Amino acid sequence: MKTIYSALLLLLSAATLLSCEDKDRVLPEQCRLEPNTGPCMAAMPKYYYNQKTGRCEQFTWGGCAGVVPFQTLQECQDCGCEDQ
Repeated sequence: MKTIYSALLLLLSAATLLSCEDKDRVLPEQCRLEPNTGPCMAAMPKYYYNQKTGRCEQFTWGGCAGVVPFQTLQECQDCGCEDQ
């Protein structure tokens, strides 16, 4: 019986530790940038990390000003945003 309680306590401790670890992770700054198309009218595919979906996604950049977190999908994926 003592072994069962010890095992349950260990399992509960591990679950608590893992859940706290996920909350403490901080995304790199580039992963937190919100894309902005800017004022120009070009239509260039660029990429950003969508924190809601946990994926690198495409958006259309206008060609000037605005915010472009990543130039390519590969650049976004290599940054490690999706690993967080």
